[in-house]
Amino acid sequence: MTRSFPLALLALSLMAAAALAQPAAPAVYPGPGTLLRLSESAEVTRAPDEVRATLRFEARDATPAGAQAAVNRAMASALEAARGAAGVTASTGAYSTWRQEDPARWVAAQALNLRAGNQAALLELVGTLQSRGLALGGIAHGLSRDSARAARQDAAGLALEALRRRAEAVAAGIGMRVERIAEINLETADPGPVRPMMAQAMARGAAPAPPVAQAEDVVVGASAQAVVVMVPN
Repeated sequence: MTRSFPLALLALSLMAAAALAQPAAPAVYPGPGTLLRLSESAEVTRAPDEVRATLRFEARDATPAGAQAAVNRAMASALEAARGAAGVTASTGAYSTWRQEDPARWVAAQALNLRAGNQAALLELVGTLQSRGLALGGIAHGLSRDSARAARQDAAGLALEALRRRAEAVAAGIGMRVERIAEINLETADPGPVRPMMAQAMARGAAPAPPVAQAEDVVVGASAQAVVVMVPN
């Protein structure tokens, strides 16, 4: 009795591999017309409504427990100060401990993240924490979640309107009109933080003054790509 199952399975495997190796067929748009592929982009500018700061406390000791205890005390004090600052949200960041050589000692460090809509309140808090030994890692301005979402929607609307106008202009230039948009792809990017120009004022023999920061506007962009079907007038 002849067994053909292995051969049949081999043939099916070869056919499947050949199908996967073939390039994807281009999209088919039913009906008459001329296809126009085009893209447009747009940007909107918004004033930042949120400021963020990152600080870090680092302690050294002969034992890991000693270094960590110093970090824990400093961070508890910093969080208590942040709770007393109106409109400031605080969260702790990475915590790490490692052994350092020459001289041999243990080092522990933890980050503190601050966020607020009121820049003055946040900078005042940063100055207080600096006087307690925390090091300022950076200050950045940006958009709150709701503002960023609204800015993306505005930028997307402008990109789509520019795309529509361009498609109509191209069609009119060759004696045609836009019948429909067969395909559209819309992309928006989250606005990244804007690092401000920052200066630190220090009075000799006095506690450090709060840092001074001035932010730039935030640019939010969107792009739109479309396949437009044009037909004769």
